Amino acid sequence: MQPFVPAQPSPANRRIDALDAIRGVALGGILLVNMGLFAFPALYLNATDVWTSAPDKIVEGMVGFFAEGKFVSMFSFLFGLGFILFLQSAEKKGLPPVRLFLRRLLVLLGIGWIHAYLIWFGDVLCFYSVLGILLLFFRKMSPPALLKWALGLLLVPVTLFIALGVMMGPDFYTDAASYKDLGYKAIEVYRSGTLRQLWSQNAADLNAARMGYLFETPMMLAMFLLGAYAGKRGFFRQPEAYAPLIRKIQLWSAVIGWPLVIGVLWAGHAHLGSALDDYIMMIDTYIASPAVSIFYIATLTRLLQRNSWQQWMRPFQAAGRMAATNYLLQSVTCVWIYYSFGGGLYGYASPTMYILIWLMVLGIQLTVSTWWMSHFRFGPVEWIWRKLTYGKAYAVKVQ
Repeated sequence: MQPFVPAQPSPANRRIDALDAIRGVALGGILLVNMGLFAFPALYLNATDVWTSAPDKIVEGMVGFFAEGKFVSMFSFLFGLGFILFLQSAEKKGLPPVRLFLRRLLVLLGIGWIHAYLIWFGDVLCFYSVLGILLLFFRKMSPPALLKWALGLLLVPVTLFIALGVMMGPDFYTDAASYKDLGYKAIEVYRSGTLRQLWSQNAADLNAARMGYLFETPMMLAMFLLGAYAGKRGFFRQPEAYAPLIRKIQLWSAVIGWPLVIGVLWAGHAHLGSALDDYIMMIDTYIASPAVSIFYIATLTRLLQRNSWQQWMRPFQAAGRMAATNYLLQSVTCVWIYYSFGGGLYGYASPTMYILIWLMVLGIQLTVSTWWMSHFRFGPVEWIWRKLTYGKAYAVKVQ
C-alpha cells in the first residue's frame, strides 16, 4: 500500500467547519436523549409512569418533541456524508478508498465493541460499522439515484408495516409481555449491584437495545444515503451556491416534520391503543423524526453562513472535531454518575434532575473540547482511529 503522506489542505479537501459544528450539536442532542437511558430503565419502563409531577412530564415531552429520534437521524446523515468525503479525499491522495474505508469501519467496530460490552449498552458505533459496509454498494451511484433509494427506504417500510397491520388485524403488533419486572431489576442492579452484576445486566440490555436498532435499520441506511447525496452534490463545500435549494429543503422538511411530530406527541397523551401506537411509532421513526433532523441540518447550515453564528458555535465545532472521543466520554461520565460504583443515582434522578446533569456534562465537554482542539490536531480516539486506518502516526500538537 502506498504510504500516506499528509499534504497541505486544499479547498477540495480541507475540513468543513460547518459540518463539525453540526456534528457537535448532534452530539449534544444524542447525550440529551441518552440521558434518559443512563438514568432510568427506559428500555422497559415509561418514565412518565414513574415520574408523575408536572415538571417531569413537561421535560419528558420536550425531549420527545425536540430530540428523540432527531439527533440519531442527524448522526446517521453525517455518517453517510463523511463516507463520501472520505472516499473523495482518499482518491485525491492516490490511496485505495475502498480498502481504507473497510479498515476504518473495522477500527470503528473495535471501538464500538469496547464501548458496548465494557462501558454502556446503548452503543451505536458497532451498528454503524456493520451497516456502513452497505454504503460501498452505493458509492458510484448518481445523486438522483441515491435520493430515490433513500426515500424508498423511508416510505416502503412504513407502507408495509401499516398494510400488514391492516391485513392481520389490530392485535398483530401487540406485545403481551410485561417489561416491568425487567425494569425494576435493572434499577436494583445499576443502583447497588456489584461489577459482575452490572456487566451481566449491561449484556442483557445490550440485546434489547440492538433489537431497537434493527427496527431502525432502513431509516439509518436511508439517512446514510441522504448524507451521501448531500456529499456528492457538494452542499457543504459550496453552501452559498445552493442557498435557494437549502431554503426549500428547510421549508419542506419543517412542513412535513413538525405537524407529524405534534401529532405523535398528541397521540402519546391520548393513549389510542397498542396497535395505533405501533403505527404512530413507525411514522415517527421513519418520517417525522428524519424530516425534523433535515430541518435542523438545513437551519444550522444557513445560520453558520453568518460570522456571528460561526463565533457562537465554535465550542460545538471543537466538540464535533473530536466527536468519537466525546461520545465515549459521555458514557464513561454518565455511568460513573448513575451506577453503583459512582454516584448511584440510577432510578433516583428524575427528568428535571437529569436535564441539569446533561447541561453540566455538555458544558464541561464543550469547554474541554475547545481547550483541547486549540492545542491538539485530533481528539485521542480520533488519533488512534486515523493511525490504525492509515497505518501511520500523525503529529498531534497544533503547530
